[in-house]
Amino acid sequence: MVGALTLALTAAVSSGPVAAFSAPATVRVGSPVTYVDHSYDPAPGHHITLRIWIGRQGSFSSAGSHRVTLVVEDDRGLMSSVSHTITAVAIMPPPPPPPPPSQPTASLLLSQTTVRRGDELDVSLQNAPGAEDVRLTLPPAFLETVDLPTGSIDYAQVNQGVFSLAGSAVATTIWVPWTSASPSDGSYTLSVAWKEDGSEHSLTTSFTVSGTDRLALWTQS
Repeated sequence: MVGALTLALTAAVSSGPVAAFSAPATVRVGSPVTYVDHSYDPAPGHHITLRIWIGRQGSFSSAGSHRVTLVVEDDRGLMSSVSHTITAVAIMPPPPPPPPPSQPTASLLLSQTTVRRGDELDVSLQNAPGAEDVRLTLPPAFLETVDLPTGSIDYAQVNQGVFSLAGSAVATTIWVPWTSASPSDGSYTLSVAWKEDGSEHSLTTSFTVSGTDRLALWTQS
């Protein structure tokens, strides 16, 4: 019993300092790291006189695992150490904002791509709700053959072959003439230009004239 007590007292007296510290397990690259030293010397009348940090950094400049060690020594020359691993992660940029909802693309539509002399050809500008100053450019052979659908606002001719649809009208009808001055068979191009949100826009399309609508020719004779 006496021997056991002596061993216990000897162990208590000879016990050295205890190294201890806390730090975050995970930090971001470049962010400051806070270390809190919890080291102490359990032996009465003795205290820690030296602290040595190994691998400690105020912030880590590279991603990965970083081992940090604290070594302490007390006034008796007894030492202790403890290590922790801190993981530094790269700073990820914030995700980009979602793209705005896609807007329908403006298009120039024809009721048909092949017409006969005496037919009507409907022209409409689609998906351009803010269109202003809409101008229709016709092939020279089609001058003065523009009719507006019921309820549309009248147009005014700007210059040869270019018609300005007043207001916000974006549709019109072209009558393909059948007289001796009518266009010959072949491909023709027309275009529509307009302003929207302060910018100028234009679209071009083509159609083919082939043959004559005999019924239209008969009704006109």
